[in-house]
Amino acid sequence: MTSTLEHNLSDEHSVLLWQTCAYADDLVAATTSHGPLATRYDAMLEFLHHRLLPYLGSEERAPEWASRDARRLIEDHNRIRAGVDDLDRAPTRRALAGASTALVRRLDRHVQREDLLEPTGPVLAPPPSAWALPLLLTDEIDLADLPPGSRDGLVLQRLRRMRVGETVLLHADHDLHQVWRRLHAVAPGEHGWAYELAGPDRWTAEVTRRDLD
Repeated sequence: MTSTLEHNLSDEHSVLLWQTCAYADDLVAATTSHGPLATRYDAMLEFLHHRLLPYLGSEERAPEWASRDARRLIEDHNRIRAGVDDLDRAPTRRALAGASTALVRRLDRHVQREDLLEPTGPVLAPPPSAWALPLLLTDEIDLADLPPGSRDGLVLQRLRRMRVGETVLLHADHDLHQVWRRLHAVAPGEHGWAYELAGPDRWTAEVTRRDLD
């Protein structure tokens, strides 16, 4: 099975909004606590530049976006891009918090506008599999619920998207050491890993995203 998380979510906009809100909440909290910003700021910018903005571009290239209504949505996209630029250039903590909040509001309005156009708007993906949204949103994942051919890769994507301080429990009927090895190879030192159960029939691992600051 070659499908990925991105291609299995028909409500990708809502997921992107949720993720943006989560990153923005972390960043705003850091700006008001006067603690270190680097980890949270870098995490949000990485998400925006490598996840959100590429998705907007791919959406605009879809054939269904040739309609007049779609051009209004592209205007929303340009406002969102401007919001990302504002976040990139924010000179102070206060400006950073304001830019984060404004970006969430722009994306929220865009999602609401697309919901109104849903009956005639673009269909960008098939209906989501039953495991897709739980995998993104839950803090407890049973690998038995995921497609066998790609479960390790899907879990790895989820763990790479964890926010600082977030904890996820992984359950499986096999040793999870291979998942840990792959995670450590692509993100060395970024995650804590502790077994709560270690066989012989069930394994449970607690994974925590560390604050490297």
